[in-house]
Amino acid sequence: MQAQAPTAPIVLIGLMGAGKSTVGPFVARRAGRRFIDADVALEQRSGRRIADIFATDGEAAFRALEHDVLAELLADPSGPVIGAGGGAVLAEANRALLVDAGAAVVWLDAAPATLAARVGEDVDRPMLAGGALAALTRLAEQRRPAYEAAATVRVDAGRGVPEQVAEGVLRALRTSAPAVLAPEPAQRVTVGLGERSYPVVVGAGALRELASLLPAAARKVAVVSQAGVLDGAGIDPAAVLPVEHRVFLLGDGEEAKVLASVEHLCRQWAQWGLSRLDTVVAVGGGVVTDVAGFAAAVYHRGVPVLHVPTTLLGQIDAAIGGKTGVNLPEGKNLVGAFWQPAAVLCDTDTLIGLPERDYLAGLGELAKYHFLGGGALDAASLPERVYRSVRIKAEVVSGDEREDGRRAILNYGHTLAHALEIAGTFGLRHGEAVAIGLPFAAHLAHGLERIDGARVDEHYRVLRAYGLPDRLPEGIDVEELLQLMGRDKKALRGLTFVLERGSPTTGYDVEVVEGVDADRVRAAFSAMAAHHHADAHRGRSAVQP
Repeated sequence: MQAQAPTAPIVLIGLMGAGKSTVGPFVARRAGRRFIDADVALEQRSGRRIADIFATDGEAAFRALEHDVLAELLADPSGPVIGAGGGAVLAEANRALLVDAGAAVVWLDAAPATLAARVGEDVDRPMLAGGALAALTRLAEQRRPAYEAAATVRVDAGRGVPEQVAEGVLRALRTSAPAVLAPEPAQRVTVGLGERSYPVVVGAGALRELASLLPAAARKVAVVSQAGVLDGAGIDPAAVLPVEHRVFLLGDGEEAKVLASVEHLCRQWAQWGLSRLDTVVAVGGGVVTDVAGFAAAVYHRGVPVLHVPTTLLGQIDAAIGGKTGVNLPEGKNLVGAFWQPAAVLCDTDTLIGLPERDYLAGLGELAKYHFLGGGALDAASLPERVYRSVRIKAEVVSGDEREDGRRAILNYGHTLAHALEIAGTFGLRHGEAVAIGLPFAAHLAHGLERIDGARVDEHYRVLRAYGLPDRLPEGIDVEELLQLMGRDKKALRGLTFVLERGSPTTGYDVEVVEGVDADRVRAAFSAMAAHHHADAHRGRSAVQP
């Protein structure tokens, strides 16, 4: 059998606190490789803690051992992802090892204040003598030339959750070291609606397919977005659009979801000369796709629209299904239309720069797909999570375009979530409210003997895997929530919820359950509180909204 050609390793460098040991496993899983923490490997080989080696033998002895371990790890023909020690590349001999191995070296860089906040005043780290911030500021200045000399790419590791930073690493490597990490093929899902069917393209770098998805007759493209979105998502319209285009900006937040925004867009398009053969491209979150989609639906009685959602919530939910609309003072989404897009591009690279809380809120919406047939999504890569979620929503929408039946299952966890949002005093994002609604729905289903206790526990496991809130905010009024849930648009025959039914042997499904007794709902709230108190007693704290 012919020996497999060696694969170039990926090596993460940077100061302590940059995230080498937390980001590394995400990079490895996405690249199909194994992750090795070089400091852990060193301690295992020596049978001693690094702090003890420093204290007993001195830094020179430690650096010699570090060189030997690094050489051994770099020789692995499988090309692992290696989290190197913070000072590993200070030695010219170690930098030579990296060059000889053909390693792609990623410098995870962050401000000393950010690093100090992450590591704390860790007395077990010899390099932090004299205080974390002062020591890391000094080390950053001293080590910068070595990091710059060794690095293939530099990645900002100062913001975002580890998964976002990992995606940034992968994007940088695909661009700067394609021999080490080749571009990934996108995956496609079809929303099957007959003549109005359309593709959803999912993957890192999927935006490169935008030009091929434009209607052939289009001569102009109106790009609708919001201030800062294009830059934050790393999108240059001129680089991806082969025809004349102009950018039209909406205001920020829900305040932009009004009829005045639709009129303003349509008037601007008319003045520019946008025809019914041309195309609108909506780039942004749910506000942008809702408003731009509605404007496209009514301008010239309908022009094609392509959605490029740049939030996780938008990619797995808002941009797919054709629901568009704006708010009135009397309520949300009271004016709108079903206007299916010509295509949707879910480029997961655009999620890299999202604020951390926005990203986590998107995970709240994604968490529901675990219970709609998505499986253990927390064990999958980010593009795979988005793909599976899109596939589920596409299948549901294809069978129920106008929300007359099964599409209601997409509201799993949403009845309580909407009540929490309407109550409006807890500062919850939509995805955070949905996250809280999931275990509530599980407790309610358990109380109705539809699922067992283990399935309830699985809801909590998923939320903890994502770092999402799993209990009601402090000071909540259960009776107020009951009243608000009674006004839900699904509540045509009493309190109505989307609930699970099933068992480990038969599998699980979700369905709309009408006429739920109010006392059963109160009991579910009590069960939620009891679960939280039991966790607190075991010393496992829930995530606070």
